[in-house]
Amino acid sequence: MKQRTFLSRIDQARALAVDWVSFGFVNLLQARHPLSADFRARWDAFTAEWSGRPVEDFYRVPDGFVPPELPDRGRLLFPSPLPGEHDANNRAAFDFFPCQEGWTAPTMLLAHGLMSVSDFGYRLWARRLNARGWNAVFVHLPYHYSRRLPWHFHGELCIGGDMLRNAAGIRQSVVECRIVLQQLRRKGGHLFGGWGTSYGGWIMALLACFEPLLQRLILVEPILNIDNAIWKAPSSVALRAAMRKAGLGPDDTATNMRLVCPGKLKPLLPGHHMLMLAGQYDQIAPPGEIEALARAWDNAHFACFPQGHVGYTLMPESFRMAQEIWGADFARGPSFTAPESELKPEAIEGV
Repeated sequence: MKQRTFLSRIDQARALAVDWVSFGFVNLLQARHPLSADFRARWDAFTAEWSGRPVEDFYRVPDGFVPPELPDRGRLLFPSPLPGEHDANNRAAFDFFPCQEGWTAPTMLLAHGLMSVSDFGYRLWARRLNARGWNAVFVHLPYHYSRRLPWHFHGELCIGGDMLRNAAGIRQSVVECRIVLQQLRRKGGHLFGGWGTSYGGWIMALLACFEPLLQRLILVEPILNIDNAIWKAPSSVALRAAMRKAGLGPDDTATNMRLVCPGKLKPLLPGHHMLMLAGQYDQIAPPGEIEALARAWDNAHFACFPQGHVGYTLMPESFRMAQEIWGADFARGPSFTAPESELKPEAIEGV
């Protein structure tokens, strides 16, 4: 017992150390992008525009948008229906990995973490999904991968102090995912899931609140309480300083949180079709917040493992649990287990 307690303390210290290094880097990137002089005016205009409007309007596909034809495999690129200030980010991108049955089989959207720089692990998960009768679609989230700006880190502008740009990216991604799901349905798809980690979990959680086609949801350390993520989390020190310099505090931002905060919304699918995983030592997406939302979201499945926000355990555990919970959905192929030797080589990068 003493040895296990000692080892758990070592694991906790290691997880916290990794997280704090990551938090420091994120804060440096936030400080690299000071707010523009007109930010407060833009913030007030945005607040006035959306005050009293239904949240559904924020994530509605714009009228007149012509959806793209989907490829059988490979990369889909199309102009974002909600273009923003950076041309490089205004092109939606999705990578398609079909299984043998084609697009009439179930399809899982894979949404990566913040600042993810390699899709190697996600391609391995796509193959595992294929082996169990699922198609996989890897989502390029705003300012990542093919949407990264030159001379910027992946996702750097997702976490800058400009919360309006951050919200615009969230909105972009949710609407683009809705378009792809609706097109997949037209190709004969009948079962769709969303699997997101951290920032990607934030996107998938919002998608579940507005897209009725999404029928399975796996959230790995999702960011759900945006108030706390901005005003309390150690990864947002620089962002908080920038907001306060612009004369904004928690009371000012609370007005717009209903637009981007999953914790203030309700999903369209039942709790038994949702799975949420937390890290015991996570300071960005605290396990208590995730567990509380799992209860509020119709008693969704919940599990907690000894990990910080950055780690190797939760992605394979989430896949293992999904197969146990929704066995009929993964009937093809052998069940996946997560031996220790397999965790690190297939770690999912990102915060």
